[in-house]
Amino acid sequence: MDSLSILAMAAAAVQQRESESLKTTAEFSIRRAQSWDLPLLEYVERSAAEIFRTVNLGFLADGETLAPEVLEAMYQADHLWVATNRFDQPIGFIGGEYLSGNFHIVEISVAREFQGKGIGKALMTAMVEHVSREGYKSVTLTTYRNLGFNGPWYSRLGFFEVNPHDMGREYLDILASETQHGLDVRSRCVMRKIL
Repeated sequence: MDSLSILAMAAAAVQQRESESLKTTAEFSIRRAQSWDLPLLEYVERSAAEIFRTVNLGFLADGETLAPEVLEAMYQADHLWVATNRFDQPIGFIGGEYLSGNFHIVEISVAREFQGKGIGKALMTAMVEHVSREGYKSVTLTTYRNLGFNGPWYSRLGFFEVNPHDMGREYLDILASETQHGLDVRSRCVMRKIL
C-alpha cells in the first residue's frame, strides 16, 4: 500500500469520526424559547414527570404543570430555554426568575424518552452562561434531596444544599407551597450553585 492510499484511508477515518460526532450532538439543540413553544411545554413537563412513577411519587406525574402565565412571564423575561429535536420541536426546557438576589430555577424538564442523554445538563449550562452574563452570582432551586435524578444530579453540576432559613422568607414560602401540594418537606431541600 502506498503512502497516498494510507493518507486517503486516514482522512476517511477522520471524516467518519467527525460525522458520527456531529450526529450525536445534532440530536438536540438548545435555544431561547419562542412564543410558539409555550403551548408545547406542558407535554414536555408531563412526560418528564413520568419518572416519578418509578419512585412511588406518581401523584407528581398526574399533578398540575406550570401555569401558562408562569411560562409566559419567564419567556417575556428572556429566562426560558428549550432543547429541541432535529425537527425543532421542544423535548426539554428550563426556566427561572429572580428570587432574593438569586436566579431561581422554577422548572427543568426533559421528556421521558430523551432523559439520560445530556439534555438536562446542556439546558443547565446554557442557562448558567446566560444568567452569569446578566450579573447573577448564584442559581437556586428546590428539589428532592435523595432521588438520584434530583439532589445528587444537581450536586454533580455544582449545586449544594443550603439551609432555607438562611436564604430568606421567599424560599420558606416555596417549601410551604410545595407541602400544600403534597410534597414531603422532610425530603425536599433548597440547593444553590455559586457562579
